[in-house]
Amino acid sequence: MKLRTLAVAATAGAAALLPTTAVAATGGFYWSPDGSGVQSASIANPVSGRCYVLRGSRPPFYAVNVTNSTAHYYRSAGCSGEVGSLTPNMTGNVTPYVKFD
Repeated sequence: MKLRTLAVAATAGAAALLPTTAVAATGGFYWSPDGSGVQSASIANPVSGRCYVLRGSRPPFYAVNVTNSTAHYYRSAGCSGEVGSLTPNMTGNVTPYVKFD
């Protein structure tokens, strides 16, 4: 009986040490990197909590959020100083630093 209890506890402890996978938003986030309004750059299934740097020559970028998560955009590198957000299926101008819920 004690051996079985020990085995169950050891298995539960080992499972707690396994790495967890990052949660990703489903869908795409598109933006216009050159100010033309044509959304030719994209992120597919962005990872939640990761700070993305949108590349382009003319920020703020016109963007559309076609993911199932809210996209928050920030003033500074490292995603600090939140400026605003785009909820799913929303369009608008965003800064180069974006993070998803």
